[in-house]
Amino acid sequence: MPPSDRAAWRAELDRRSHTAGPRALAYRLRHPIRMSYPSTRSLRARRHRGEGRPSTAKTFWGRRMAIALPEEVSIAIHRYGFVDYDLTAYLLSHLRPGATVLDVGAHIGYYTMLTSALVGPDGRVTAFEPTPSTLSVLRTNARHLSNVSVVPAAVWSKREELVFYDRGLGYSAYNSAFEARLPGVVRERVPSQPLRVEAITLDDHVCAEDLRVDFVKIDAESAEAHVLAGMSDLLARQQPVISLEVGDLDVPGAPSSRELVDTLLEAGYEPWELHRGTPVPHRPQSRYAYQNLLFARTGRLPEPYSKEV
Repeated sequence: MPPSDRAAWRAELDRRSHTAGPRALAYRLRHPIRMSYPSTRSLRARRHRGEGRPSTAKTFWGRRMAIALPEEVSIAIHRYGFVDYDLTAYLLSHLRPGATVLDVGAHIGYYTMLTSALVGPDGRVTAFEPTPSTLSVLRTNARHLSNVSVVPAAVWSKREELVFYDRGLGYSAYNSAFEARLPGVVRERVPSQPLRVEAITLDDHVCAEDLRVDFVKIDAESAEAHVLAGMSDLLARQQPVISLEVGDLDVPGAPSSRELVDTLLEAGYEPWELHRGTPVPHRPQSRYAYQNLLFARTGRLPEPYSKEV
């Protein structure tokens, strides 16, 4: 894709990202149904009842996407056309055509679709998602993307059959092999249906598919330590840039976010945080609120793809 397209997409992302002031009011006035229906109250009630239904929405770059209201990622895409401004903006400015991406915890496929568009026909995206309900939505979103492969498995520290918990379509972003990363009062009323899923390692998959990996997005709902343990060869030999979700909610059996950061520091990576999509050096903390951190081998953080973006 031409750099000018990225610049246009970034401008549209920035326009939609303003959540206060006259610009937000203007956006709500232009899109009254998208911004007000279904209402937040009705969506919350449906989510608590475990209800969900398929729908579609248009992303900020203009692609139609299958979503699953009232799930919260789907609500954001329905209303704004994007999720997580900082990581989205970083990918727009840094992910190069022809790159190979691993989307670990692809969910319904927002980052799968975005990175597919950015790496283009010469690039490759592999999306990993184990839960059957979200996997069906992901496959719908990936079916016309020739550079995307969907792997119906969890990413783990070894190949095995894993007990996984399906929180229902409304809370599908919290499906995990661990307790849901939610406040205790919410966690108590969220459904949690156990099922068995296949688990694989990134090292095994990369070797089997003979991949040369440039970027790995990890959003594995408390399984991040297992994901990192199963990609030690990839970290040592290919040294891709890593996006890692952190955030401490004291989930039993899950290490702290600081332990995850230290694992990557010991592997020769340095941490970066994103400010309006721009990487700045990160100082490790003892405890983390939710955010996505970037990690790159020391001195090897990629430069922006184009100064136009």
